[in-house]
Amino acid sequence: MKWDRRTFLQTLLTWGVGQGSLGWLNNRNKLDQYYQTLAEPTHRKLALLVGINDYAEGFNLKGCLTDVERQRELLIYRFGFQPQDILTLTGKQATRQGIETAFLEHLVTQAKAGDVVIFHFSGYGNYVKVSPEVALTVTEGQLRGLIPRDGILLNEGNPTTDNILEDTLILLGRSLATEKLTLVLDTSYHLGSQPLPSNLRLRSFPYTAGQVNPEELAFQTQLKSQLKKNSPRDQALAMPGMILSAAGNKQIAAEIKGNGFSAGLFTYALTQYLWEISTPSQVSVTLNKTREQIIPILGERQQPQKSNNAKQPLFTYYLLPTINQGAEAVINGIEDDSTATVKLTGLRAPILQYYGLNSCFRLLSSPSVLLQLRSREGLKGKVRYLNPEQAPQHPLEVGQFLQETIRCLPQTLGLTVALDQGLQRIERVDATSAFSAIDFVSSVITSGEQAADCVLGVKSSSTPPPEASDSDPTVLEQYGLFLPGGVPLPNTLGKSGEAIKSAVERLTPTLERVLAAKLWGLTLNQGSSQLPWVVTLEGLAPNPQPLAQCQTTRRAGANPSLEPPEEMLTALATVSPEADGLPQVARGSRLQYRLENRGDKSLYYLIVGIDSRGQAIAYIPQFNATGTEEENLAVIAPDATKIVPSSASGLTWTVSQTQGWEQILVIASLSPFEETLKAWQKSPGFKANTVQILTLKNPLEIAQCLLQDLNAASAVKSELLDTNPDSYALDVRAWSTLSFVYQVI
Repeated sequence: MKWDRRTFLQTLLTWGVGQGSLGWLNNRNKLDQYYQTLAEPTHRKLALLVGINDYAEGFNLKGCLTDVERQRELLIYRFGFQPQDILTLTGKQATRQGIETAFLEHLVTQAKAGDVVIFHFSGYGNYVKVSPEVALTVTEGQLRGLIPRDGILLNEGNPTTDNILEDTLILLGRSLATEKLTLVLDTSYHLGSQPLPSNLRLRSFPYTAGQVNPEELAFQTQLKSQLKKNSPRDQALAMPGMILSAAGNKQIAAEIKGNGFSAGLFTYALTQYLWEISTPSQVSVTLNKTREQIIPILGERQQPQKSNNAKQPLFTYYLLPTINQGAEAVINGIEDDSTATVKLTGLRAPILQYYGLNSCFRLLSSPSVLLQLRSREGLKGKVRYLNPEQAPQHPLEVGQFLQETIRCLPQTLGLTVALDQGLQRIERVDATSAFSAIDFVSSVITSGEQAADCVLGVKSSSTPPPEASDSDPTVLEQYGLFLPGGVPLPNTLGKSGEAIKSAVERLTPTLERVLAAKLWGLTLNQGSSQLPWVVTLEGLAPNPQPLAQCQTTRRAGANPSLEPPEEMLTALATVSPEADGLPQVARGSRLQYRLENRGDKSLYYLIVGIDSRGQAIAYIPQFNATGTEEENLAVIAPDATKIVPSSASGLTWTVSQTQGWEQILVIASLSPFEETLKAWQKSPGFKANTVQILTLKNPLEIAQCLLQDLNAASAVKSELLDTNPDSYALDVRAWSTLSFVYQVI
């Protein structure tokens, strides 16, 4: 379980094939040299974590303390930080002076060359007006500033702020004796010119600061002076280490609401992915995986970014995980001989929202020991032995990793729709009445109250009057559906003047697709699935830049004791670098999926997703009910590869002509998708005994049948798990769902 040279090489092989970006490791000597660097006697690891919820009245945030908790748990249990080397500042401690002093005393004073340093900030940010001559990173006459706990100043006019400038953090970073610094900034500075219907709380403070506090500038002057004394170079202008930002310029960072918790969307996605992985993650890959989780909530309004000096780290946080296995939970307390408290750290937020009691985990240190989730509140839970007789031989300890084995989900899941606060009271009443007639809409709320799947709101726009006219611009208001972060769903805006009840009726098919996508998403399990298979998305000519995106299950059949042969290491060196940002695909491009079954059992598969038009689509293999298993085109035999769609089928997977985002899910199971096939047969356009790509008219029914099929494939004994008969119990050994997200340009 621990890292040794063989494990490291095996990991690099798997990581290189799955993630890329190892072209510079072009020979065995460099591989050995890099491993030796990581394997040197452990340097100290220091962290300063700042989270602020409690600002001035009317400006509080909700998820910043959760961010600090998640980051702290990740650093201790996943990356081996000592608790005493992590300093957290929250509440009244997180003042401007308190944060800057703590950075100096806890990080600058203690860190030595080669040490790893993490600084995390969750809270408000905004722009600060400043003259260019006093700034390192001025943008359009404005600086990026973090707002400490005492930084919001209320007065008779608009509030103003007393900021810690991002420039100050750069100077503090350059004051460190080590270059292995990561600044994680879960904040944003840009509010946007026009509010959009949204169900999320933003971390952009709604007012710009008029000036910089003179004390902040004086502190910067002291830091610059000290830097010049310590080095003949002007280090003040250099970028220290790596900055991971929640959002880019003119973007927003948001908080999400979960079932009993709030958190920064960026921090949640970042820490979840780093818990899930079984191999070290290159920085660009980490950000891409984080972006994949943000796209369905905020679209392009929030896209995490990185900034770094010339010595970019290969791995996130400059570190290997202390254990080469991921986890969905970690034990953080012992109640008695058979019960422990856990933090559910490695589950995606949409899955955690509906993660049911009786779900089971295996103890990583003793995989035969199963623990059952007996209670849950937010991110916290209690587990106990499924077989109490195992307790004496396998005692529970704080810090033990738990890996998902059985996922319990409610069979009855509806859609939660938020009504934008900009709607008039009569509009909200009429909309609520209209939604009551849609049986799969389970809840209608006011935006901001709780988590929602989408938002019903109004997009306002204006058209200028004719030339030589004294009339006012014409204001157009269109009802539509929006992502929780305020991005309009494709093709949902109606005509100006439409009645809201008519809008709800018009949008019902879209609502059905939103719920279908939600149910499909609950099956994602790349990190926990034990089905050994690999799926590669490939672009076909005449694309000028063929796409190659590979996804593989992370816990299936790995044998870390085997060292890769020399020819595999040579192949590793040729892997192309991983690009920043999610893949982009030109409109009208032709794609194919390469499905490789690396196990000893046949796999049944299907492909579903939402395309850039907002339509639900599916690749339907040819199910041969009367032929042998080998003749069934819906089956991948052991150690076999299948191209989808195959050239022999005469079918092409052509990307739509609409710009936007697409998410495609490739799903494998040990058993046939019998109920799903029955639902497919009801969809208009379905043709028996043929391969086809179909736009689905009944996506919700198909999604519900898929869950039934996966439940049947899992065949979990209800008496064993005491499972609620109204729940699905899905065994990670029985299915795998892999996700591909790309932008159509």
